[in-house]
Amino acid sequence: MAKTLPGRSEVVLQDTWDITSVYPDITAWHADAQRLASELPKLAAYAGTLGDAPATLLAALQHFEQAQVLMGRLFVYTSMNFDVDTTNQAAAALRDQAIGLYARLGATTAFVEPELLALEPTHLDGMIAAEPGLAVYRHLIENLRRRAAHVRSGEVEQLLAQAAEPLSAAYSSYQMLAEGDLQFADALDAQGEPHTVTTSTIEELLHSPDRTLRYNAWCSHQDGFLRFKNSIGSIYAGSVKGDVFNARARRYPSALDASLFASNIPRTVYENVIDACNRHLPIWHRYWAIRRRALGLEQIEACDIFAPLGPTLRYSFDEAVAIVTQAVAPLGATYQTTAQDGLTTQRWVDVYPNQGKTSGAYSSGSYGTHPFILLNFDGTLVNVSTLAHELGHSMHTWYTQQHQPPIYADYALFVAEVASNFNQALLRGHLLAKQPGRDEEIAILEEAMSNFHRYLFLMPILSQFEQHVHDQAEKGQPLTASGMNSVLSDLFARGYGPAVKVDPERDGIVWAQFPHLYANFYVYQYASGIAAANALAVDVLGGDQEAQAKYLRFLGAGSSVYPLDALKMAGIDMTSPEPLDRAFAVLEGFVSRLEALVG
Repeated sequence: MAKTLPGRSEVVLQDTWDITSVYPDITAWHADAQRLASELPKLAAYAGTLGDAPATLLAALQHFEQAQVLMGRLFVYTSMNFDVDTTNQAAAALRDQAIGLYARLGATTAFVEPELLALEPTHLDGMIAAEPGLAVYRHLIENLRRRAAHVRSGEVEQLLAQAAEPLSAAYSSYQMLAEGDLQFADALDAQGEPHTVTTSTIEELLHSPDRTLRYNAWCSHQDGFLRFKNSIGSIYAGSVKGDVFNARARRYPSALDASLFASNIPRTVYENVIDACNRHLPIWHRYWAIRRRALGLEQIEACDIFAPLGPTLRYSFDEAVAIVTQAVAPLGATYQTTAQDGLTTQRWVDVYPNQGKTSGAYSSGSYGTHPFILLNFDGTLVNVSTLAHELGHSMHTWYTQQHQPPIYADYALFVAEVASNFNQALLRGHLLAKQPGRDEEIAILEEAMSNFHRYLFLMPILSQFEQHVHDQAEKGQPLTASGMNSVLSDLFARGYGPAVKVDPERDGIVWAQFPHLYANFYVYQYASGIAAANALAVDVLGGDQEAQAKYLRFLGAGSSVYPLDALKMAGIDMTSPEPLDRAFAVLEGFVSRLEALVG
């Protein structure tokens, strides 16, 4: 019999995140939701008054800020409640209520940016100079002026804010289908024993040394998505068209330009990422050839990408926590102690898979809460690394909240993947420095290759797929699941090279498995993130105290500066392809080291 995942109610409390630290119960959540709703008329009353006096402007901005903090707390609670059991309709309804309240808050405050831009610059600057409390908003105003050409009238801004809720329906529908309703056939191993296939267990199954199990699990997983390819294709097409609508409504040339402009990223940065990843494909072709020979196969397939080349190492979650907290020691006592407390006594982490739980992993939280980490821990070294990755996000959030007011206590997606990949680089350095034996060293290098495969191979391919689909939508061309499969399978064929056999349908449907694609041009930032992270980690691992201090300042910068400037604080210039080339040099070093070990 295949092992069945436990229901949510069967999960041990200690293995779950402490959602009661956000709200003790649903009643408390509803009380805050009602409180925020009652604040909306008061916020609306500021319309037409922002230029009256410095004190009025300060009161308005602080009131808006407090409302956003409350909204963040309300939303993160409902998201966490839903993501641990997407089959829970009460949790889904509560999340929908939060989405609706978020849209109402956005519509209520939509007048703010147009009204501030309508003020004479000298008048606004004079108010800021006259009221010390307004000084903190200087970067906010500077960024608003930068975006002036894309801020519409108060009426249009209100309409766009109201559109946020229906435009979010595509992602909600995708989650319901992919994480809740989608079912997969059991996968048989070489002995004919069945194994449960879910979006939470597929990663572990693909790391099995049993090729029969790997192949059957891969087919089951891919075929599950293929059965609903037209539905998912229609959902994703709706999301893409929403991106195009938002870009055109704000007068951007394209959805890509809208995404880049939001974080003040030149288009050349995106182009550098795609160019570097395509230039260095021969490194991947070499790696696939090594893997094919090591596995003794004439040609490998996607199910063999993560097949172990040595014994699979296993860790308990407690062991994983101990390894990760030791690995981050180069970042100092405050970082290490905070991380250890979060992963243990403060219960930041929801550890294991259960029925209906969202697949993969992420870090969450809002201003005034501690960070939270969703995992589907399976005991492999890859999952130990995933814990390090998500802890990097969480500590980024923690440092930002320690050093920034709420208005700057977030950070752009462009820098988010630096902190996460940085921790994985520290983990790798920590494990390799212990002079591991051959089997352990192979396992460490395989984890590295798995990480680099995701960020310097898969994500750039998905980004090129994303650009192609958005280009089609912007030209008014039809978007179909079959067309999307064809585009992605062609990209995989070029990326894999001759050592890997591509299944046009099963490889082509991979796009349907990445919720990241529902965030407009997010995925390329994984590649830029891993590049910056590995470049920065070298000096910190070498004990450079100045490099450590600069990195921690970067973590605390939040959105008080533009993302590229935040990275320059840490010592990285991402307008140059040099950090990407350095990352591929690290990758090539891992490939050479692995080749020497497996012959």
